[in-house]
Amino acid sequence: MRIFIAAIAAIPLLAGCAVSISGGEHASSSERAPHGLIDPPAVTRPLTDLARGVKGKVLLHHVDGEGQNTGWSTKLKMGTSFRLSMDCVEASGVMTVLIDQSRLPHQCSTGPGNIRVGMIPDELAVRTIKVKVPKGAKWAILISKPPQS
Repeated sequence: MRIFIAAIAAIPLLAGCAVSISGGEHASSSERAPHGLIDPPAVTRPLTDLARGVKGKVLLHHVDGEGQNTGWSTKLKMGTSFRLSMDCVEASGVMTVLIDQSRLPHQCSTGPGNIRVGMIPDELAVRTIKVKVPKGAKWAILISKPPQS
């Protein structure tokens, strides 16, 4: 009976070892899809104008329309309640925006995305904004302060 139980316990371990990871050992995490997913084809539409239709105050608007940089950073005095809009084209993979220690990923092939962050109290501080994109990606981010309701 013990041998039968040991054999049943070993089967999932052996099955887990047979899984292969695609993307090669030289691909970075920003250049490949998460394990088990296939990267969709690169989007070739123009970047969306993120500033159009913004309600509230624009705190930061940055566009890399050339696709030359895979990383960018700045510091910004902002609160903990904001709206982040982002877009990424002409590359497949994930665009990641880091605001201090918060990681906000966006799949480039899904079109423009919006994330609204609201924390009470809204504490004003200088925050580090970092953007990482796949090689060759054209991208844009916009951070705005929503109007008071």
